[in-house]
Amino acid sequence: MKLAGTTFVRNAIQFDYNIIETITCLLECCDRVFVVDAGSDDGTTELIEAIDNPNLVLIKRTKEEWDAQQGTGQTKLCYFTDIAIEAAMSEGFEYHIYIQADEILHESSYPEIRKAIATGAEAFLTTRVNLWQDAYHQLNVPQERKPCSTEIIRLAKTIYRSHGDAESLAVPYAESYHLKGIEIWHYGFIRKKEVMKDKIINMQCNVFEMQDYDKKLNDCDVFDSTLWFNDDDLELINKPHPKIMKEWVKSRP
Repeated sequence: MKLAGTTFVRNAIQFDYNIIETITCLLECCDRVFVVDAGSDDGTTELIEAIDNPNLVLIKRTKEEWDAQQGTGQTKLCYFTDIAIEAAMSEGFEYHIYIQADEILHESSYPEIRKAIATGAEAFLTTRVNLWQDAYHQLNVPQERKPCSTEIIRLAKTIYRSHGDAESLAVPYAESYHLKGIEIWHYGFIRKKEVMKDKIINMQCNVFEMQDYDKKLNDCDVFDSTLWFNDDDLELINKPHPKIMKEWVKSRP
């Protein structure tokens, strides 16, 4: 059974998203990868166009279309995520795995994903590792304190769309198939510290359309992760990163 990969991005260079590694891991895992560029104006489009792979489909949307989604809040992210999913469905793919532009599929997940879709179930829960402070720690806090979930639905039939802030796919029921076997690593909280503050403000004010950004950001010129979580909230990573992220991690201590 053929599998599509889906993702979307805007201004990955400006905000230090690992989009090239994201696309590369999807190309390793999937039969075809659909990437929506939502009007990037920082060179991201050209960066993706330089990837020489016939199984990569780049869907370019305009900045005007991005700006036109004002007033939608978090669902702005769903709008562009769903364009990728709809493209996969239109090409006959029954299943897709969706990851965001600051996430990576661990290579150990590839065979588990194939086993999962062979069952014919509607969708599957996946595990997400949320790195914090640096590449060697992850958050270990109660659900109510988590900035994003550690169990999400990202592998599903293409008839389902994203919901909320596109963190998960809207499926009425998900099989807990090998819950620990399909693993996504989230690098968004350990991007370059010098761009993290601007990235958060952009997301909160310009994308989510909050009235104001988190005022803790005023307490730091360069992003300081300890303003939100301290050492007691963290645990060491006890397993290797996805191989594809080896060089990226080295450059972001």
